[in-house]
Amino acid sequence: MLPTDDPQAAARIREVLDAAGYGSEAIDARIGADLTALGQRAVPVVVGRTAGGTPLDTLVRLFQAGVPVPRADADAALHGDTERWAHWGLLDLDDAGQTATATLQLGCHGDLVLATDWGPAKPSVATPPDHVMGFSPSTLTLARLTVRTPSRATLDLGTGSGLQALLAAAHSERVVATDLNPRAVRLAAFNAAVNGMAHTVECRHGDLFAPLHDGEVFDSIVSNPPFVIGPGSDHLFMSGGGGGEPEAVCRAIAGDAPRHLAPGGWCQFLANWAVGADRDWRAHLQPWFQGNGCDVWVIRRERQAADEYAALWIETRTDDPAEYACSFDRWMDWYRARGIAALDYGLVTMRRREDGTADGRVRCEEVQGAWDAADGAEVAAAFQRHDWLDATDDTALLAATLRCAGTARLRRELLAVRGEWVPVAAQLRVEGGIGEAGGIDPHGEWVVARCDGATTLRELLEELAARLGSDLASVAPGALQAVRHLVERGALLP
Repeated sequence: MLPTDDPQAAARIREVLDAAGYGSEAIDARIGADLTALGQRAVPVVVGRTAGGTPLDTLVRLFQAGVPVPRADADAALHGDTERWAHWGLLDLDDAGQTATATLQLGCHGDLVLATDWGPAKPSVATPPDHVMGFSPSTLTLARLTVRTPSRATLDLGTGSGLQALLAAAHSERVVATDLNPRAVRLAAFNAAVNGMAHTVECRHGDLFAPLHDGEVFDSIVSNPPFVIGPGSDHLFMSGGGGGEPEAVCRAIAGDAPRHLAPGGWCQFLANWAVGADRDWRAHLQPWFQGNGCDVWVIRRERQAADEYAALWIETRTDDPAEYACSFDRWMDWYRARGIAALDYGLVTMRRREDGTADGRVRCEEVQGAWDAADGAEVAAAFQRHDWLDATDDTALLAATLRCAGTARLRRELLAVRGEWVPVAAQLRVEGGIGEAGGIDPHGEWVVARCDGATTLRELLEELAARLGSDLASVAPGALQAVRHLVERGALLP
């Protein structure tokens, strides 16, 4: 039984791990690389790189590679507490008591150590319904893009192992973590205790907002929900345990979260949504946010055809081609019955309006460019830039003094023509931004370079017009539209 209610036991576990140096940096240094892509094929690699016999080597073999170790090695690494770790449910001992095997994986994220279930590279029907996943790519994406401002209270919906909740504890006075999976609630509570956050993070069992108290509001809500769209799965981490209508979980978050957000509060969640063959995805999402009192930014990151999406998520009991083909037909019939041609993936960020108005700004954008270097601070900054643009008409924009961001970078493409390099295209990007600022012509390059924070845009465009033998009235419409786009992307700053 995991010692979720035993602070001394949790502290003892963490003490042993810390004494061995069990953490992200030390493990990465020992293993030498991220071997995630190898899946189970990484196990012999890890074993070979942890042959030194140190406590850290033993703990990595146990809780990262999942291989059995001799009892003597376990005793040395666990300070003689092997029996106790087995009693706590972290280890299994063989019948002779001479070999120890980890029952849970202990993953590391920064200074955090979190227990999760051992996961197959691809879930199968044989995977237990209450399986608690490790750090999936979507989990890490949400962690990176979460807006982290001081919060009186933060809510983590569908907490799983509790990673989002524990990360939120660093900037929150208190955190509530909910999950429909009782096993996830127990693991999240254990992880909070091991990381010394049991007094900050409260774990509650229930579906989405159901465990909340009447009138309970939060400055921040985060969720990596079970967003898979298909005929249903028994696995709670995939589809919430049911074969309900498409997008039910994500729609519920979009509709219900604002009632639990304080003014100015943020809600961020990853989502899948289904798209018909003849319907624009932006129009499809608009009803999600009608009258919810939030400004919304939806970033569509990826689209998959329905058949490709089904192939990714179908779970089978074996590798039998006939079983797979039967499941594939069932999924495709389900999609056809609902007019689903493709499935989109993206991030939804909502900010509760301070003025109490029911209808906020809804921006739906496709971002195929830069993403991996962006973080929550850039998401918040983008909202501030959108606020400024909405409040700034063309007259005010001409009077504004803009500056070129220090992170803006210009990349030119040149072609050799008759012995000379001739520019044929140019791209402007923002390091750490979300999406590319896009192509830019020589006149745009000229204006952006001269945005120094002191010269008004009117002065710059008047000078540009004179250089072109034109006037401001002719230059301004196209230039102002381009400038607004560059402000949106963070290349130009008010």
